[in-house]
Amino acid sequence: MLQQIKLIWSQAFTVKRCVLYLLIILGLPVLQFSFIYEGYQFFLPIEVFEETLSGTIPMLFPVLAVLIFLPIFIAEYKDNYLTYVRTRASLKDYLLAVGFVNAMLTGIVFFLMTIVTFVLIHYVEPIIGLVDYWSLSEKTYETSNAFSFLADIHPLLYAVLYAAWIGLNGAAYATLAYLLILALEQVYLAISLPFVAYHIFNFVAGIMQAPQFSPVSTVFPFNITEQPLWTVFVPFAILVVVNITLYLTMIRPKPEWIFQS
Repeated sequence: MLQQIKLIWSQAFTVKRCVLYLLIILGLPVLQFSFIYEGYQFFLPIEVFEETLSGTIPMLFPVLAVLIFLPIFIAEYKDNYLTYVRTRASLKDYLLAVGFVNAMLTGIVFFLMTIVTFVLIHYVEPIIGLVDYWSLSEKTYETSNAFSFLADIHPLLYAVLYAAWIGLNGAAYATLAYLLILALEQVYLAISLPFVAYHIFNFVAGIMQAPQFSPVSTVFPFNITEQPLWTVFVPFAILVVVNITLYLTMIRPKPEWIFQS
């Protein structure tokens, strides 16, 4: 299976795919930064970082997770490539390799998006001086979130661990879409469900006055007041359980011949 992982991994780095990765890693944060760096009141670079990762990115998060790798597999799936794979190797090993690359690449892209944004804002932007920071003596309130205690230890520790958290969630949503494709064998429905579920649960959490358990506020906890760290793991744990259940009940028991477009 290692050889299959290497082959699938290499297919993910065409020129067009690399441009997409760069747009996610750099383009979206730069676009969001261009909207906020003049119109907001900031005291510290970390506040700029958090505002840069707000807005469009949280709203489109499951869509971005699906776009990073799955279009490659969807093209193969629709072209009946799985039938060709079956004649040369174990199809289940191939599907596991695809799932691994899908999760790993998605996680890496989101990790890089977060850590590169932090480095640019925390270390590079102060040299350029685009943001006018207000004096700390004028600050009237403390902004904090579930991960803020890490910044008190060291800003870079906060950035690395938070970037890993974003990467893990991105990988989980990408895996959910991939498993739904295999389980439902309806591509467009499968890739839409993670996005729909993400926003439905955001709405439900708001209605129930429990925003600390909404998917968007646990992945991007900048829109609510500071909550205990354990709260961010609740939706993630549910997502992991759903993924494991899908695999064990609807995919693993399938014979190889059933996987066809």
